[in-house]
Amino acid sequence: MNYRKILVVNLGGIGDMLLSTPALRALKDKFPQAQISILVVKRVYEIVKGLYYIDNIFVFYKSYSLISFLKNFYTLLTLKKKHFDLLINMRTIHSKRSASKIKFLLNIINPKIKAGRDTDGVANFFDIKIPETPIGQKYEMDYDIETVKALGAQAADRSIDFKVDDASVEKIEKILEKEDIFRDDILIGIHPGGRSSRRWPLENFSQVIAEIYQKISCKFVITGGEDEVGLADKLIKMTRPKAINLAGQLKIRELGALIKRCNLYISNDTGPIHIAAILEAPLIAIFGAGDITRYDPRNISGKAEVFHKKVECAPCGKINCKSI
Repeated sequence: MNYRKILVVNLGGIGDMLLSTPALRALKDKFPQAQISILVVKRVYEIVKGLYYIDNIFVFYKSYSLISFLKNFYTLLTLKKKHFDLLINMRTIHSKRSASKIKFLLNIINPKIKAGRDTDGVANFFDIKIPETPIGQKYEMDYDIETVKALGAQAADRSIDFKVDDASVEKIEKILEKEDIFRDDILIGIHPGGRSSRRWPLENFSQVIAEIYQKISCKFVITGGEDEVGLADKLIKMTRPKAINLAGQLKIRELGALIKRCNLYISNDTGPIHIAAILEAPLIAIFGAGDITRYDPRNISGKAEVFHKKVECAPCGKINCKSI
């Protein structure tokens, strides 16, 4: 089949989007004449922007506000008018409720052919189904590659498209110099955020910072999203030595520049571990309730170490939990 208009629905986070780039590139190689559009959440827009194999980017807002609802409805109607030949859903469908939401979205867009992951048989509305289980049996990148393989695309090149630009590097250098952190200084990055269910206790991070500082003359920087500024502030208040709080201040590529500058980056199981792994930055990733089979950074990095507390409920998709 020769698809001319393709829409990829990828409503995952930073790690999901990054790990899907080999599959998306293979899709373009298979259908070079096709116009490929993608529907993503706002926080990954910067990752997708500039990818040569993506022609159009549409943003879907996951908040429950009226404004978000109206924006999403307008976007779906816009997508409907484009009359896509093929729609591909690239994310796991975790429940029947999630399946009904995806089905509703597909019914509005109304593509000719619908393809996607059929997680435990809940997505029988796809015309082309890629079977999978809720608990990961392989690396997340491989699921995306299998999805496009079902359409005839072969992803021989598994490299991930994420580059740190010179402007981001320069901005990070200026920020660090302003904080009296220079190139010869040993810099340790700490990322205490992510899903509440996958966060290591702040007390543990504080203790690690204190113990590292006792043994090594170094400086610390705390990272996080816009909604994690307070969390970073709380960690800084309970920690000696002093750490710099850059939570909520950096774009994704700027975060990449900072991680690349760090001599070590310590993070919960969340998006920045994938950035660190891609950039081959020394990394300690802390896993608890998350799906380590799907998201183990050691699959793409030789400089990643994983501290994994095995808990009975893992892996789970809950937002709030006290399992780690």
